[in-house]
Amino acid sequence: MAPMRIGGLASGMDIDQLVNDLMKAERIPLDKLYQKKQIFEWQRDAYREINQKLADFDQYLFDNFVLSSNFYKKTATSSNEAAVSVKALSSSYDSTNTITVSQLATAATGVSSTVGGTSTSTLGSLDSTFTQDTTITIAALQADGTYKEEAITFKPTDTIADVVQKLNQSGLNINAIFDDGTRKLGISTRGTGSSANSSAAEVYVKSATGVDIFNTIFGFATGNDANGNPGVTVLADGGQNAKFTLNGLEMERQSNTFTINGIEYTLKAVTSTPVTVTSSTDVDGMIAKIEEFVNKYNELIGALNDKIREKRYRDYPPLTDEQKKEMTEKQIELWEEKAKSGLLHGDSIISNGLSQMRRDLYSRVDGIGENVIDTLSEFGITTTSEISSGGKLVIDYGKLRQALESDPDKVVKTLTQSGAITKDSTTGQVTSDTRGIVQRLRDTIKGMITNIEKKAGKPTYTENQYSIGLQLRDVENQISDFQRRLQDIESRYWRQFTAMEQAIQRANQQSMFLMGQFGGGMSG
Repeated sequence: MAPMRIGGLASGMDIDQLVNDLMKAERIPLDKLYQKKQIFEWQRDAYREINQKLADFDQYLFDNFVLSSNFYKKTATSSNEAAVSVKALSSSYDSTNTITVSQLATAATGVSSTVGGTSTSTLGSLDSTFTQDTTITIAALQADGTYKEEAITFKPTDTIADVVQKLNQSGLNINAIFDDGTRKLGISTRGTGSSANSSAAEVYVKSATGVDIFNTIFGFATGNDANGNPGVTVLADGGQNAKFTLNGLEMERQSNTFTINGIEYTLKAVTSTPVTVTSSTDVDGMIAKIEEFVNKYNELIGALNDKIREKRYRDYPPLTDEQKKEMTEKQIELWEEKAKSGLLHGDSIISNGLSQMRRDLYSRVDGIGENVIDTLSEFGITTTSEISSGGKLVIDYGKLRQALESDPDKVVKTLTQSGAITKDSTTGQVTSDTRGIVQRLRDTIKGMITNIEKKAGKPTYTENQYSIGLQLRDVENQISDFQRRLQDIESRYWRQFTAMEQAIQRANQQSMFLMGQFGGGMSG
């Protein structure tokens, strides 16, 4: 229960102001605790910002270098793009090839006879014998050279438009269209190529539980099934394989697009003369990717070095709420900029991580071979001579280009090789490290992230899961305890002033009583 407060009526003093002034002095230690808490929170947030930068760089390395195909750039050119276009895949090798195209792959097609109705006509109206549902199993040649079968049910009440829709929505990879002008149904395969059995149709009716509407209503002719057996209703045939001669070897492919030796070919036209296709390492593309890597690495270590070198301004503690009330927003911003500065100055996690990253870059990558490129410096990437740069990388473009042109595989392995550390079982010393530079950097970065999380946690962590969180919890407990003490102190002040007021009030009452007594005696 709060004590009764008397506000200075007897003494004439402003008790509220007196208590407030006294409590300001009492609250000074509390303000320092709040400032201490704020510093811990700023430090925690600064660590988490660093962790985000590390995580972003790690993701960049994964996306661009963990799969060597994302880095090992290849290029291919065609002497006649109008007839043969090409694309180099990562598995291609430097080569010069000639290709002559004698036939393009085409889709199988089929056209019905003229139908005695339009797209809105029902099947039952076009064939009086079709009075019950029929399930027709259709077989269609697929892109992989196999036949796929699917059973489709048709009803007498279905229209021709319904037939077209059911064919197009099937999983057979065929296209169907009905033209009301000619009153004919056209069917074609979505892919190209012919059956391995030259006499077989590419799309045909394998069986029907009732009326075969494609024969009775649409008038498709009969032909051979996939095994060459006659007597099935043929819906589409005449598909052709692509035929070409590559480096003197005659070949066929079901599609006009195919891959041979890491080069993706797309045939567009028959050729009368050979087309020259050249595949080579995309040196310019790889230089651009390495330049991007260097820039992102330099950006990261620049940010890390800035943090551990940042000056600490101890004369700029966090502002209290009372101090902020007397300042402009710009003044607050400038003050807090100084107050937040240097919170990670000289941090061991970051500085040790930076040192390890430099070792990662310049240690030899084992397992690539003897007398070969196996360090960054050997293909033109070194640290700048400026000490203040903190180990930023620079590129000798001439040396890098020479290395990529002479032995791109070794450059790629040095950067992207997956490996492990081997240590001597007795001494514990590293005897071999076959990890490529990217894997080393990623291992170091992951270690830094883990150590920072132990210290500063993640947004999903509770305070007892990281060291700064434990410090924050301790300060928060101190704040709670001190706030209770302040409440007790304020109550004590009020009790004292209330007692004083009551004493003065009693004295005033006694004085008035005595004056009244003396005044009464004199008047008698």
